[in-house]
Amino acid sequence: MSKNYIKPERLWLKTHSEFNEKWVQDRIAEDPALLNLGDLVLRDRERVHPRAGRLDLLLQDPDTQRRYEVELQLGATDEEHIIRTIEYWDIERKRYPQYDHCAVLIAEDI
Repeated sequence: MSKNYIKPERLWLKTHSEFNEKWVQDRIAEDPALLNLGDLVLRDRERVHPRAGRLDLLLQDPDTQRRYEVELQLGATDEEHIIRTIEYWDIERKRYPQYDHCAVLIAEDI
């Protein structure tokens, strides 16, 4: 009995006609374990930060109470998304100092 082998192909989501940032966000929201950061739960998505934009995902470890401020970037990482990720992390840690916070930037190319 032979097993089928399929050579993987790299997909670029930034230019893909079906898969987009919302699709990636939905997959992570459904199963935060995809990030391999532990057993996380979704706390919020598209969280509005006045004068700073929207935080894509806020995840939390229910055991340690550590919160993860997650920013998604399709395509290559740029300075704007790096700065935005740090800004969201900074806003959340100042607003909720009782939690440990971790900034997470997810990109196709870093």
